[in-house]
Amino acid sequence: YSVRLPLEPFHGTVGVAPAANEARNVLVPEAFGGNMDTPEARAGTTIYLGVNVEGALFSIGDGHFTQGEGEVCGVAVEGAMNTLLVVDLIKGRFCEWPRLEDDEWIMVAGSYRPLEDAFRIAHTQLIGWISAESGLSVMDAYQLVTQASRSPIANVCDANYTIVAKMPKRYLPRDVAWMGGMHERLRQIGAELLATRGR
Repeated sequence: YSVRLPLEPFHGTVGVAPAANEARNVLVPEAFGGNMDTPEARAGTTIYLGVNVEGALFSIGDGHFTQGEGEVCGVAVEGAMNTLLVVDLIKGRFCEWPRLEDDEWIMVAGSYRPLEDAFRIAHTQLIGWISAESGLSVMDAYQLVTQASRSPIANVCDANYTIVAKMPKRYLPRDVAWMGGMHERLRQIGAELLATRGR
């Protein structure tokens, strides 16, 4: 039996060095990112990570050509990738947990065990982010996230599990420049880079 799956490439591992001079196995995702295995970490998505050490020590890897939610058996359709990305620094801002943004969603990845704790981290952080940047009260943001968010499971096979809390931008105040408008700036840079490469 064989089947063709759509090509939906992403990096399973995206992260920076952890805080407190810890030496961590890259397979264990946590507040610094790492092996989150979320298909949301794909082309067109901006990923925000807090800088814990000088130079951040950013890294990517674990190329996946496609993967179902949860990476149930511990492997995706794995493969080597050539990746073109832009890295920038937002001074004076810190993300406690990885934030992601694409054209339609803002998201937070929570990684911990048990799975309920990963869920709580992701949603608590998403609610706090929405409240801080939109001017909505924490309770109003809580209610809005409760009614409109989505919660895909990224992985249940690593030493810490990962859940992504996603909120559609269409239900949020329209005048918010999330993370200072970095996603839009990076999208423009990406478009210019692609244009110069003849694509």
